[in-house]
Amino acid sequence: MQLLRTSILFFILLAFWSCTQEDETPILVSTEEVLFVGGDKIRVSGRLLANREVLAEDHGFEFSTQSSFANPIIVSLGEKNQPGRFIGEKNGFKLSQTYFVKAFATINGKRLEGKVIELSTLSPAVTSFAPSYGVVGQELVIQGKNFPEGTKVFFGNQEAQVLQNVFESKLTVKIPAPTGQIVVPIKLRVQDREITLSTPFEYQAGKYTKVSDFPGNLRIYDNSYFSNATGFYVGLGKIKLGDNYAGFQRFNPATGTWTEVNFPGNKRRFAFATANYLGGGAIETSRDVFQFDRSFWKINGSNFERLGDLPFNTRDAMAVEWNSKLFLFGGLDAASFLVRMYDPQQAKWVNMQNAPFLLGRIGAVFTWENRIFVLSNIGQLWEYEPNQDRWQLRTTYPGKTGFGHPVAEVIGNKAYLGLYRATQELWELDLETLKWKTKNQIIGLPQSITSGHFQHNGSIYFLRTPEEPIIGSLTMELYKFDPDAI
Repeated sequence: MQLLRTSILFFILLAFWSCTQEDETPILVSTEEVLFVGGDKIRVSGRLLANREVLAEDHGFEFSTQSSFANPIIVSLGEKNQPGRFIGEKNGFKLSQTYFVKAFATINGKRLEGKVIELSTLSPAVTSFAPSYGVVGQELVIQGKNFPEGTKVFFGNQEAQVLQNVFESKLTVKIPAPTGQIVVPIKLRVQDREITLSTPFEYQAGKYTKVSDFPGNLRIYDNSYFSNATGFYVGLGKIKLGDNYAGFQRFNPATGTWTEVNFPGNKRRFAFATANYLGGGAIETSRDVFQFDRSFWKINGSNFERLGDLPFNTRDAMAVEWNSKLFLFGGLDAASFLVRMYDPQQAKWVNMQNAPFLLGRIGAVFTWENRIFVLSNIGQLWEYEPNQDRWQLRTTYPGKTGFGHPVAEVIGNKAYLGLYRATQELWELDLETLKWKTKNQIIGLPQSITSGHFQHNGSIYFLRTPEEPIIGSLTMELYKFDPDAI
């Protein structure tokens, strides 16, 4: 019995001793690890260590730029009623700055602190952006890292709207309106730091201005046109719902005025013309029946000198001058693949090798650096080498080819191609690199055909005519195009 009493007393004392030992076990705070460091954001974890229940009136982290923790930044997480891990996050830190951080907890009015960890915030960096060429309102994406909230993006001096900042590594912005410059630097403003991207952004350019209506509010189809030092000539062809047009109208780009010019030859449609030559064509006597005109003319300013007649019929051929010679490409009436050359010194026409594709005014022709290029109705750009009498495919037009009848003009080393029938697209081709760049679309009625074009003092002029079936009092409109204006 005495042994039993002794055993019970021992276990009571043991239990009391165990409880006393638990109450005396220390409570610790640990600054555990840095979970994330960005440009202005830090996320860190801590832990409250105890083998019993504990109530912390407050807990969290202190940050400071000094190891002494003078003027600390405090992240308070409030009460904590049990041991375990806790995580704190804060943004608004300075970029590329060294910070010190420690965890803390306040228990029964006593402040407990963990060890100090040293870290540094990161610098923002850009890896890429796209597109590098675009229009106002288009979205542009900047890829990189450490883009804190509040990062601003500028196109030159124009601020862009930041639509989205994903994981501080992907900025989506809306391209702002330009302030006059086509090529501008993209700059990121992050806190007090400015980052200029190595590659600039280029606005899609091209400004169209209507300068005149064709005299008499007429609409002429199947017309001829050419330009020389005296102006831009448009004429012949057929008046909508009327007779064939007898002469030409000359536009002076310096004064913006039109002058009527007489033509001593017959009325005709589908005649070819260059700065120095005009010829061929036909008059439709009944449906799809034509009376051909073989007269051939030398153009001297506003005067026409008749040469020897053509030895062939030609209708709707393309014409271009090269090395003082005249080349005719294709046309209607079984001439679609024919290439003819006129040598004025010998006053002689020579047939060259046939072309590998359809030719005629369904396409466009131009010269550059003593080379001849032909843009086909399906958008293939071919180079023709007259000395070797051979063709080589160079590139393909990336836009819509509509129903043929494109335009081609050259300024410097850039060709401006497009405006296929019933389309509004115009593209710029770098003739040295063969890289394409879209330009702004032409204004005016989309259902139009370009009835003539020329370039003057760095600008291109397009005469646009509403398609023939379109009814109303619409007339032919002349537009001036400045390739590098906005």
